[in-house]
Amino acid sequence: RARKLAIEKRVDLSRLTPTGGNGVRIVERDVLAYLSQLPKVSPLAHKVAAEAQVDLESLVGTGPGGRVMKTDVERSLRAGPPVLIPESLPPPGEMEVVERIPLSGIRGIIAERMGVSVHTTARVTLVMEVDATEFVNMRERIKARVAEEWGFAPGYNDLLAKIVASALRKFPYMNARLTDDAIEYLRPINLGMATDTERGLLVLVIRDADQKSLRQFGLEFRQLVERARNRKSLPDDLTGGTFTITSLGAFGVDAFTPVINLPEAAILGVGRIAPKVVPREGQPVVRTMGTLSLVFDHRLVDGAPAARFFRYIKDLIEEPYLLVSALQESFTSMPEPGSR
Repeated sequence: RARKLAIEKRVDLSRLTPTGGNGVRIVERDVLAYLSQLPKVSPLAHKVAAEAQVDLESLVGTGPGGRVMKTDVERSLRAGPPVLIPESLPPPGEMEVVERIPLSGIRGIIAERMGVSVHTTARVTLVMEVDATEFVNMRERIKARVAEEWGFAPGYNDLLAKIVASALRKFPYMNARLTDDAIEYLRPINLGMATDTERGLLVLVIRDADQKSLRQFGLEFRQLVERARNRKSLPDDLTGGTFTITSLGAFGVDAFTPVINLPEAAILGVGRIAPKVVPREGQPVVRTMGTLSLVFDHRLVDGAPAARFFRYIKDLIEEPYLLVSALQESFTSMPEPGSR
């Protein structure tokens, strides 16, 4: 009778404590005692659990009186099996520590701000491949003509910064920040340029980037970099940015998802620029291609407006005459922040 009842109720006999025959034989009361300790289960949950071989004892019922419902079984199936930590794994305190660096100073600030950004923003990432062939050619032509006169050769980031500044003028809703109770659209376009230094990652800020010529921008950026690497940065060098550009292309990184520099609305990631075979008019050709990633906070900007801003940057990179027009926009009036 005990075995028949156990089969009927889908009870694993190995889980029972025998009380019959001086504690060596399972009897009917053992099965009944075991069943009385189980959580209440709806018939449908019983059926689903049996078919999926889910252990009902491991479930927490959310129905009336702790009753296990079908949804509880389905939730357990979606969660998958528990991850077991090997008992032999030593706790962190027992591992050999080679060096301990206090989480303070620049590193502490970076850790705190990145953590807050990741946990508070509604991040969305857009990725685009761009044909940078003409962009690279233009940079080479500019470099050949002005490097000696200017005292430096304009880099890709200098040209890209001017493109981004132009895009922010055209789409001012990307030049924004979020406060506790409002979205603020900002008049100045202060570009933050993420820079690798011995002290860690620093975002150097070029104020009114849209109002500066390519030469002015390049000179100021190089001065900021020099001060940062000599540990002589001024407070204004590192604060007040409204949009950030970060690049890992020099390290061979094709694409990545940067973290938004709060309280800004977005950040642009720049990947490697390299030759690539792509189709053109049905024929394979070699072009200089690159990848950009735009990460924006969906709390401030919707997907379609962000995509329009992103596409404009792509268009300026791919068509040099638009880039020339963008550089000339430094002398035109600023659109109203609320305009679309």
